[in-house]
Amino acid sequence: MTQKTRKLTQKKRVNESITAFKKELKAITFEPFYGNGIKDIIAKLTVKLEEIASQYGYEIEFPERARTEIEGDIYYFEYDIKVKTKISIKKITIQVQFMNVTYDQGWMGIITSIK
Repeated sequence: MTQKTRKLTQKKRVNESITAFKKELKAITFEPFYGNGIKDIIAKLTVKLEEIASQYGYEIEFPERARTEIEGDIYYFEYDIKVKTKISIKKITIQVQFMNVTYDQGWMGIITSIK
């Protein structure tokens, strides 16, 4: 085997970074999402995340349940999302805060952290 054919047969190791994707998600941090209930806001948030992921050619897999904490009328949800890239699967943790907005009896949700 010559050196030229050896180079052709060796597998290339590729490391893909999702830093640009995470920066774009951080750009929408603290951008409010309004809705009639938590489910409505989660649906809007899901659509927004899938739009951003499709721009990069990624697919997002959401968990069945999120970790939750409740303090009065404020709900804290933590989602462990799997981002399927062309090469691998990366995990991102998104923390979302939901609160009851009193002036119009609706709900507001904001992304507070992306890790």
